[in-house]
Amino acid sequence: MNEPLSIPGGLQLRTQLFVIAVGIAMLLFILNMVRRKQLREQYSLLWLFSAVVMTLCAVFIRQVDKLSHLVGIHYPPAFLFLVAILLVLVLQFHFSTVISNLREQNKSLTQDLGILAAEVRELRRAIEERKKVP
Repeated sequence: MNEPLSIPGGLQLRTQLFVIAVGIAMLLFILNMVRRKQLREQYSLLWLFSAVVMTLCAVFIRQVDKLSHLVGIHYPPAFLFLVAILLVLVLQFHFSTVISNLREQNKSLTQDLGILAAEVRELRRAIEERKKVP
């Protein structure tokens, strides 16, 4: 039988190549979104970092294997899942701070709009009163 070519750490070569291809595709996709102005640069940095980490982990799988054993995780794919979960947590935290800032800006703009609307109503009322007075 043909046994799949395996890399130390339990990852098959085909899987490693697939992860590298997905990482490169993700990099190209993000860069294209930034180029077309569909994704702002400040938000793309974490996505680019995530894609680079994923690609480098697949390229340097032996170092990932050593690092996982050093950390105390003896099944390297579990270590890769841990890295992925940590990246997702960083992304969630980043977007939570962005949403919080946008919420504060929205609140401030709504208050400003209310003040401006009141001023416009007052000015219209003053204009109407001047029109009535001969």
